[in-house]
Amino acid sequence: MALTDPQDAVDYYDQDASAFARRYDSVTFDSVHAGLTDLLPAAGAAVLDVGAGSGRDARALAALGFRVTAVEPSAAFRQMACTDGRIEWVDDRLPDLSSLCAKDQCFAFILCSAVLMLVPRHELAPSFATMARLLEAGGMLAINLRNPVGGEPAELVHAHSDNDILTAADDAGLSLFRQNFASDALGRLEHRWRTFVFSRRTPSAP
Repeated sequence: MALTDPQDAVDYYDQDASAFARRYDSVTFDSVHAGLTDLLPAAGAAVLDVGAGSGRDARALAALGFRVTAVEPSAAFRQMACTDGRIEWVDDRLPDLSSLCAKDQCFAFILCSAVLMLVPRHELAPSFATMARLLEAGGMLAINLRNPVGGEPAELVHAHSDNDILTAADDAGLSLFRQNFASDALGRLEHRWRTFVFSRRTPSAP
């Protein structure tokens, strides 16, 4: 299946959302995001999970006492995950997050896990710009992504270089705070994950 727009990627996950959810939920937030736990804000802060999928990370963040907003464009994933009343679910997608941005809310921490690899290159910069606008002053944006692997549908996963990521983030007013690499928590040897954490720069005084 050749994918030509973001909606097609959503259709891909909708087709077998239950199987994807079982896979994602078989590992924990801590095992996937071990390098982020020391960067989380104080309990009670507003946090955003962009591309929340099965809700694994959103549920973990809610259990830690955060006010969680979970963005997920897949109707199948939202239907499975909406039972947790501690989380506000929003049907939206990058690069615009138009429904979320209309709420005029900012977040102390934004997680965008395994999402930007599904965004084509021409939408990478506007995706970062949107997430930067949603960050509170001093807030942190954490992303992770990987490159395509064999057997995946053509056009589903996009290969973004480190320079692509860093340039798009810098243009959005974000500064690199931390970068690391990790093997796959599910044990898939061909999956190598890159994590970037950015902070929002304070605008210079005129």
